[in-house]
Amino acid sequence: MKALLWGLFSVFVITAICTHIWTTIIAYQESGIGATFLTFILPGLSELYWMFKMFEDNTLYSTIALIHLVLSAFFGLTRNDH
Repeated sequence: MKALLWGLFSVFVITAICTHIWTTIIAYQESGIGATFLTFILPGLSELYWMFKMFEDNTLYSTIALIHLVLSAFFGLTRNDH
């Protein structure tokens, strides 16, 4: 199972970049340019924040952000084993 997930790492990177761009757009629409700048430079923290903030308004985004945060933790914790 771990080998399969590591095989999909390049797909994860591409989708994580897309999710971060989506997060940045949400930050701009919801809070303006200041939040956009902070969101852009702090990807992990900002995605966690916006995931909770948008949980009832945008469940698709919240679900995708949660999946990416879980996968980020997985890849971060198992990178030395690969």
